[in-house]
Amino acid sequence: MPRSGSELVQALLHQNPQIYGSATSPLLEYQYAARGNYSLPEVKSQDPALMRKAFIAMCDGMAQSYYGAITDRPIVIDKNRGWMFYSEWVEQWNPNAKMICMVRDLRSIVASMERAYRANRHTPEGIDNPAQLHNMTVAQRAGHWLNSAPVGLAVQRIQDAVQRNVAKDMLFVKYESLTHNPDAELDRIYKFIEEPFFAHDFQNIEKQVHEDDSHFGIFGSHKVGKTLKPSKVTDWSDVLPDPIANNIRASFSWYFDLFQY
Repeated sequence: MPRSGSELVQALLHQNPQIYGSATSPLLEYQYAARGNYSLPEVKSQDPALMRKAFIAMCDGMAQSYYGAITDRPIVIDKNRGWMFYSEWVEQWNPNAKMICMVRDLRSIVASMERAYRANRHTPEGIDNPAQLHNMTVAQRAGHWLNSAPVGLAVQRIQDAVQRNVAKDMLFVKYESLTHNPDAELDRIYKFIEEPFFAHDFQNIEKQVHEDDSHFGIFGSHKVGKTLKPSKVTDWSDVLPDPIANNIRASFSWYFDLFQY
């Protein structure tokens, strides 16, 4: 989920010299572009089984070569929210892949998006459109984020993973739990990826993998605080009026029940 601590967990895991915690990665997009050419005449004219075998092998080779050029660390945590949606495809070329998904109270996510919107009113990048009366109120903007990319898209991908019965094979980490009890949540991650626990430094967190936020717009901040601080309970209350927060809770009850918010 956006605004759910993925940068934090990447920076923390990167402290382990065995693990490369990537920036927002284009690897899936590279593979997706290749997948878009799977229906070319040059493919269809050859044996289907052979072409499938070659394509799957290429996906594996692409991942191996991509990170072989970037790092010599043996474990890679590739950051891209799209992997979940293509889990069956990933399993074809990397059956040992493990998917970790950061989640957070939806009210906090929407509040975070609203804060970014308010902090950047001096730019034309906001989602409001006065001429068409689009996203002119907090309620409208909350509805927009929950029904569009990146927030709404991520929510639907989680719901789809549940409905496809593949979510059971993924590890979901709550941002709130990570900030309040980081050792316990990181221990869950290490057990999930079947690696020995590593003692992390929560007072000196540094994002060592460079990422230029200017390419992601006002809602695409990837900064990480130096010190891990517990998230506030109901940290949306100063941004979202109660009726809006309650409506989010009611409209996405399956999400709140699934992650016990």
